[in-house]
Order: sequence, then C-alpha cells, then structure tokens
Amino acid sequence: MPSTLRQCAGKKPKPPGKPTQYTPRKAIKTPAPTTYQPFALTLASRAEPALLYQGPSNTLYATGCYLVGLLCFSWAVHAGQTMYYHPPSIFNRFLKSLYFGMCGLAVGMAVLFAIRPYRVVRSIQAVPTTAGNGARTLHLQIESAPLFPGIRPRTVSVPAGSVKLSEPLNSDTSGGVPLRMLELRRKRAEKVKKLGEGSIFLLPFRQLGFHLWNGWQAIKGTFLTEPFIYLTAKGYYGTWKVGKNGTGAGWALDEGRAIDRILKTKLTA
Repeated sequence: MPSTLRQCAGKKPKPPGKPTQYTPRKAIKTPAPTTYQPFALTLASRAEPALLYQGPSNTLYATGCYLVGLLCFSWAVHAGQTMYYHPPSIFNRFLKSLYFGMCGLAVGMAVLFAIRPYRVVRSIQAVPTTAGNGARTLHLQIESAPLFPGIRPRTVSVPAGSVKLSEPLNSDTSGGVPLRMLELRRKRAEKVKKLGEGSIFLLPFRQLGFHLWNGWQAIKGTFLTEPFIYLTAKGYYGTWKVGKNGTGAGWALDEGRAIDRILKTKLTA
C-alpha cells in the first residue's frame, strides 16, 4: 500500500489538452435564380426566323365564295335587264324602283362574297431584327391570300408589339384540346346518342332532322359568320384572318399557344 501511494505521488499530472478549435463549415453556394425572359425576346435572340403558323389550302373556301358571288351577280344582271326592257304591266314605278334596289343589294352581296377570301393568312413567321441602337426586336412576317386568284400573295412585316388578336388562338385548354372544341364534341355526341333513342319507326325522321340541322349550321356559317380569328396591326388598314382550331385551322406552333404569348388579345363583347 505505501509503495502504491509512493508511485501515485511520483507521477506528474497530465497537462490539460488544448481546446478544440471550431472550424466553420464552408457556406454552400446557392445558384443564382434563373432569369426567364419573355417569349418574344427569346425568339428575337434567335439567328433564324421561326414559323409560327402555316395555314391550310383555302381553295375550296375561295371557290365557294366566288361561285356564290357570281350567282348573285348573274341574277342581279339578268333580273335588272329583264325589268328594264320587259317590265311586267302590273309593276308601277314604286315596284320597279324596289326591284332595282333588290338587284343592287344582290350586286353588293356578290362583292362581299368575292372579297371574303381576301387576306386569309397563309403563314406567319417570327423574324428577328436589329434596331438602330443594337437592340434585338421581333417582327412578324404575314403572308396573306390575294384579292383575286392568280395574283401574287401579299407579304407584310409588322412589329410584334403592334399586332392584336380578336381572341386567343388557343385558350382554355384541357389536355391540349380547347374547351370549346370539347363542348362541341360533347353536344354532337349527345345528338348522335339521341338518334338511337325512342321508337324505331321514328328513326328515319330523327336522322333526317339531324342532317338538316347540320346542313343549316353549315349554310349559316357560310353566309352569316366566318370561321376566323381577326388580326389587326397598328398603322395598317383592314384585318387579316387566321383560321380557328377545328374550323379550317392550319398548323400552329405549340397548338397556337406561341402566338398567344407573343401577341396581345383585344376581346370584344
């Protein structure tokens, strides 16, 4: 026991260790946030033009308009000539004037049908240009149908910021299909489904009514409305016509969303 105490007393105490220095971790560098620029500036920074819209062939539409216009004009000329040289005895001066007014109205309708194919857009290209100060700008090169067949198509270049659409080319989409097209398909499916309902003896009459209704819708679209979206540019008189989705529309970049992101929309009530 004394020897053990003597050994413990002879040992020198260990010096206290040096305090551990705290080494801070290196700060993790956060990548700079990506700057998203407008789609128009992205196209303006390109070296080559980009095709935004390619319209389909409007030969049938133009032919139909020209034929209807020719029919109206032929009737007006024939009726006016007959009334002028061989008027019926029962027609007084007032009825003759009214009849000639109808002939003039028919001539006006012929002119309206003849100019309907005018300015139907054939293609739209995004052309990057360089301004005087070196800034990159975007112009739209619009190629449209001529007034009469055989004439060279007219091509104009307008700044993208001065162009407006009457309505979005592709709006309210669901799975890439416009909701208005989905609604039309749903209504058509309901009408087709109703054809098989009810008495089988009345099926021919239901089918006849269905086809007559579709024919009336086609005639009404031809004479009263146009299946187009109207495009206007500041500093240019008149409008251009772009086909809607599902009604004579052609190919459009990103199903029309690219044009909607570039151009402004001027909705009318």
